[in-house]
Amino acid sequence: MQLPSLPASLWRDTASSPELHPPALTGDETCDIAVVGGGYTGLHAALAFADLGLNVVLLEAGSPGQGASGRNGGVVSAKFRRSFGDLAKSHGLDVARRMHAIANGSVDHLLATLERFDLKDAGFRQVGALKCAHSSRAYHHASEEAAWLRDILGETNLKTLGRDAVAEETGTKGFVGGVLQENAGTIQPLSYLMGLWRALSVLGVPVFAETPVTDIRDTGTGVRIRTQAGEVHARKALLATNAFQVSGKAGQRIARGLVPFRSAIIATEKLPPDLYRKLLKHERSYTETRRMMRWFRKSDGRILFGGRGALGHVEAPAAFDRLEKAMRAIFPSLDGMKVEYRWSGQVALSFDGLPIAGLVTDRIGYAGGFNGAGVAMSGFVGDQIARRMTDQPHDLSLIARASVPSMPLYQLRALMVRGAACGLELMDSAGL
Repeated sequence: MQLPSLPASLWRDTASSPELHPPALTGDETCDIAVVGGGYTGLHAALAFADLGLNVVLLEAGSPGQGASGRNGGVVSAKFRRSFGDLAKSHGLDVARRMHAIANGSVDHLLATLERFDLKDAGFRQVGALKCAHSSRAYHHASEEAAWLRDILGETNLKTLGRDAVAEETGTKGFVGGVLQENAGTIQPLSYLMGLWRALSVLGVPVFAETPVTDIRDTGTGVRIRTQAGEVHARKALLATNAFQVSGKAGQRIARGLVPFRSAIIATEKLPPDLYRKLLKHERSYTETRRMMRWFRKSDGRILFGGRGALGHVEAPAAFDRLEKAMRAIFPSLDGMKVEYRWSGQVALSFDGLPIAGLVTDRIGYAGGFNGAGVAMSGFVGDQIARRMTDQPHDLSLIARASVPSMPLYQLRALMVRGAACGLELMDSAGL
């Protein structure tokens, strides 16, 4: 597994507590359940296993926060990459209702976790998320979708805003209207992650960092996990590594259902008070409706601007340049403001745009594929797959898979995704 270096991100510089340095595994451990992956998914799964009185061991290949859970934009929302209307067309209205309940349940689960462990320093603010329409066609589509959600699924947290309202709130005239999701919010993602690590330690769960797994296998009577300096012997194991592949056959099978894709973020220098008050007045999270969606929000007196970047394991300067150009096009008043932070990380895209969770073997479970919308959902899925693996009540609906999905033409995935991304960018440029 190739891990990225720790970025000099805004989150690292503004985290509410010092970085954690759990020990690496040296020697052997025996447990009921081993969790591989120390991001939101793995941590919430470990908490669920521990709540059932099981002996849990958690293994993280790098440092806490080295993966996506410590790098993301900190947007908490009740959504999937695919719309609920699309899910209703392809799977029926009852399934769409279940998925809608799961999406909202993921936010409720995050709120309950913050309260349970008193994670006030995670900086969560339930200020809403505003989808900003870049064209009349996009505004019409977003408004119709909001009306369908209200009328058919009973959604009560949506509000449609006109051009003037969006311009007054955002401080830019680049949008023709928008739809506000009032139960969404923002969080300091690294502080939230560190709070979960501390919660596990308080519960007495052994947690190990800098411990890459070199092999994992179902022995027929349990699971043997090899690392560079020891082994873990468990009755069952959960792989929660998302965009990063674990060595061995089990890891390879999961990797065939996911495509790692780089997402990049930039943050400006601290803005002058007058300009700061003028832009994004309600300090929500904001997205635009272009096919290559970009998002923006405030934090620490700055504007953050993020979006999809290039494929691969290294940061591409061109991706940051494109983001900065797009940011200044949307917000001309940022002319002259320097960009002080640039960082990126891998998200995992699934073939059907939905998270995936299930069993590789009778004793090895997996969860991943949050498609860049996993701050709330990944923790919820971690909790629910843990319940599934222990025969507890749970509901994953379409997220639960009977077998590990396998992406068609897997060896060409990088070329296909890069081609699709270029096509979407061209359509956006043409105003289609």
